[in-house]
Amino acid sequence: MNKESIRELVEWFEEATAWARVAVKEASEAGTPIIGLYCGYIPSEIIRASGALAVGLCGSTPAAVADGEVALPRNFCPLIKSSYGLAITDTCPYFHFADALIGETTCDGKKKAFELFGEMKPTHVMQLPYDADTERAYEQWRAEIDRVVGFIEGVTGTTITAESLSREIHDANEVRALLADVASTFEAEHPLLSWEEMLVVQNAGGFLTDRSTYKEKLRELAEALRATPLVTEAGNGRPRVLLTGTPIAPTTNKVMRLIDEAGGRVVCHDACSGVKMYDRLVDETGDPLESLTRYTLGLPCACMSPNPGRIDLLAKSVERYRIQGVVENVWQACHTFNVESVVVGRACENDLKIPHLKLETDYAESDLDQLRVRIEAFVEMLR
Repeated sequence: MNKESIRELVEWFEEATAWARVAVKEASEAGTPIIGLYCGYIPSEIIRASGALAVGLCGSTPAAVADGEVALPRNFCPLIKSSYGLAITDTCPYFHFADALIGETTCDGKKKAFELFGEMKPTHVMQLPYDADTERAYEQWRAEIDRVVGFIEGVTGTTITAESLSREIHDANEVRALLADVASTFEAEHPLLSWEEMLVVQNAGGFLTDRSTYKEKLRELAEALRATPLVTEAGNGRPRVLLTGTPIAPTTNKVMRLIDEAGGRVVCHDACSGVKMYDRLVDETGDPLESLTRYTLGLPCACMSPNPGRIDLLAKSVERYRIQGVVENVWQACHTFNVESVVVGRACENDLKIPHLKLETDYAESDLDQLRVRIEAFVEMLR
């Protein structure tokens, strides 16, 4: 299998994502309820178990930031500004066709922004606990899970059963396992896939309505990558870099792109736009709502305090992918990730004994030259 063949498969995910808006429109016109969400803490399995479509909502369009600033502060998270700008200008087709939104309180910015989103669409906000390792947090989050079940049933007019929920958990676990299989090929010394391409592959899953075809193509991609034997011996190739921090998308991946252009190689991205979302599976043996509660509560986002799970995942990823340096991408005004970058930096330098570079930026490309200089110096240091 050569690089051209791999690229053809990646192009399928790109094209399928572009056409997904048409599929959502057709589903809406056929009477299928559409529920939009922005975050992995929302158990999309519950939405699909009701017969509705769970669709990701747009928030990674740089041009929409200015539209969002009509109401939101300039010194604000670009992801939220872009999301709101797309909503108020009606330029996100998934938001347009959504019958309802489900939000979550992962940060103060989103919590308050959902009040504004609620002026446009019926919006349910899940109140997220922040001390995830306590039994009190489990009880609170389980109550929120039960509450969102009631909301979804009200929107769809259906009853969510244990059987339908178990079926959707199994289906979602298959997707997680396939994504993990594709990501594992980055263990090779010279991966055939870049993480810029992996972003495209993973990003498509949030928009495609045909999950069976998505799984089929993921399986095809994994098999194609496996056709070339993995080589894991240390070599004199490009420095192996892990990109951590706030979520990115194919349209906001400038730091990832600059690392590759500087001669580094991103072989792991551990954010919620990366391996964090499929490093574990949902337990399929017990009560499905309890399993979803524990799985989602275990996502190691910086909104959790304390958040040891993020450092655990970082350490495992550094070992697994033989990381030589960590670059942290933090969106401006994202206070949770900004503060937690101190903890990440200490873990890298004191415990993992590898260099750490923190970059604070936004969606604009006006700082490309500054970022390029810092990234090139960092990559050169890793050689």
